[in-house]
Amino acid sequence: MTHWFDELLPEAKAYVGEKRELVVNAGLSVSGLQHVGRLRGEITLSHLLARALRGAGRPVVQSLVLYTQDEWKGKEGQLGQFKGDEGRKYVGRRLIDVPDPFACHGNWVDHYWRDFGGVLERFAPGVRIVTTTEAYKNPEMQALVRDLAARSEEVRVLVNKYRARHPYPSGWIPFEAFCEECHTIGAKTISIDGTTAKYRCERCGHSGSSSIEKGKLNWRLEWPALWKVYRVDIEPFGKDHATPGGSRDSCKEIAETIMHFRPPMGIPYEWVGISDRGKDLGDMGSSDFLGFTPAQWIEVADPEVLRYLYAYNPIFRRLVLDLYRVDTYHDLYDRAEERFFSADREGDEEDQARSYELAQVSAPPTERPFALSYRHAAFLSQISPEHGRIEWCVKRLRDTGILDRTPTNLERDRIARRLEQSRGWVEKYAPENRVRLMEVLSPQVQSQLDAKDREGLRLYATKAAGLPWTEDAIKESMVSLTKAGSLPVETGRFFRDLYLVLLGSEKGPRAAPFLAVLEKEWVVRRLKEAAH
Repeated sequence: MTHWFDELLPEAKAYVGEKRELVVNAGLSVSGLQHVGRLRGEITLSHLLARALRGAGRPVVQSLVLYTQDEWKGKEGQLGQFKGDEGRKYVGRRLIDVPDPFACHGNWVDHYWRDFGGVLERFAPGVRIVTTTEAYKNPEMQALVRDLAARSEEVRVLVNKYRARHPYPSGWIPFEAFCEECHTIGAKTISIDGTTAKYRCERCGHSGSSSIEKGKLNWRLEWPALWKVYRVDIEPFGKDHATPGGSRDSCKEIAETIMHFRPPMGIPYEWVGISDRGKDLGDMGSSDFLGFTPAQWIEVADPEVLRYLYAYNPIFRRLVLDLYRVDTYHDLYDRAEERFFSADREGDEEDQARSYELAQVSAPPTERPFALSYRHAAFLSQISPEHGRIEWCVKRLRDTGILDRTPTNLERDRIARRLEQSRGWVEKYAPENRVRLMEVLSPQVQSQLDAKDREGLRLYATKAAGLPWTEDAIKESMVSLTKAGSLPVETGRFFRDLYLVLLGSEKGPRAAPFLAVLEKEWVVRRLKEAAH
């Protein structure tokens, strides 16, 4: 079975032909929350394509256009960022002109771009960022604006093919001017002369003129204009543009018949959803403020783990992310890493290995590195001392046999990151995994154990004493005891007793991975003490 990316890449190479210098581009509107769903097509897929084409010896620019001249619509999620009704007075302004609701950045765009653009280098190095505010200062873009205005009737006839219900009237010019009176975008353009647009604002009634640098083309013209100005060859885009006869088709025709150039290869991709502890909340949305940012992701995981999920799942398949399941995502990533370094693979394991390779931001190591289980890291980070935590945890890993050698610098760095990331994950998204070992078995706990409870703990202490102290062995020992009916108490009661004597509470995290990072002798000793 061929990986989906390895099927796509030859199509991209065939489309660009022998052209040497290439641009792989994508676009984002900074209308609100810049969520991780926007890392899927616009960033990760673009990066994979650019890197593969560079590997074939071509100079490739990975580019990202930020739509900053667009109108701020004042949607419910956007208005909710401001106190009271303050946001309503900014409706109609360019995104770049809306103030930062929290007054910590220069404007709306700078504030919401921070948690995406500020960490973008870690997900895809070297992306060229261009804003549409900058684009309209480009002489080539300005020349296109003048040309399209001069041929406005030809443009109108073509655009109206895609606007049968609401056609533009005769005299329409495909440029949305900036109103100098009410400071909004979208004033009706009367004419364009040089770099000046004459307009009539239907919002405030003002007639005047403003620089075309402050306005923007109608979106059906703007998209292909950006392709032309920035020489775009390949462009992933969201599935909403991909419907037959929809926005991408109209822009493609405008590129070919009005602007007279070949449009880039378009690659539609499926949305990324968000769930909360398994409940699907819908697709992530920027102006709806639904989702989480790349900055939030790197607090709990490396970029490569998310890139793996995007590389493994074909771009036409909807993917739903849940911060509560970050531990599971690490399991998938670690398993794929194991497959990558294995010579014996079959079936889906090939896809896992290839996806792991694609997920790496830099070249993968030559040998399989030690991978500390994320759940193990979560528990170790809580039971270890603040001072000297890394050394303490490495020693504990050596003592329990989880790590059988001195870690390399790369491995040590990853252990350190996982300890920090998993601790943050527990605190923010999975508080039921909080643990605090009970140093001394208290009389209060002992009073909650009856004879059957103590006998159950004694039986397990005896079994545990003879185990190899690994997560799998611990899990199997518990399953064999409970399924065989050997315990004098119900299964739920047994685990309640276990948590009581170790943590002092009736509930706790998954038992096997938790016990595996504790000293075996300490666990057995505590169980025997409680059973006495």
